Amino acid sequence: ALDGQAWTSVVRCQVTEGTRTEDNRLIELSRKGAGVVGWNLDTEEISNGAGCAGEESLYVREPWWHG
Repeated sequence: ALDGQAWTSVVRCQVTEGTRTEDNRLIELSRKGAGVVGWNLDTEEISNGAGCAGEESLYVREPWWHG
């Protein structure tokens, strides 16, 4: 991960916000009951997701020496 590339668990979940339910991609942070708590790649905030299906994905970030 020092070069800025790392494999992480990305899941596609149903996220409900108010009265809307959307299909979003989350970087899984933890599991809670039947759902997932994660960083929502679509809304850029922490979300709770249900009915999640795994997607293996390469997550790329800045190398540590560019910080």
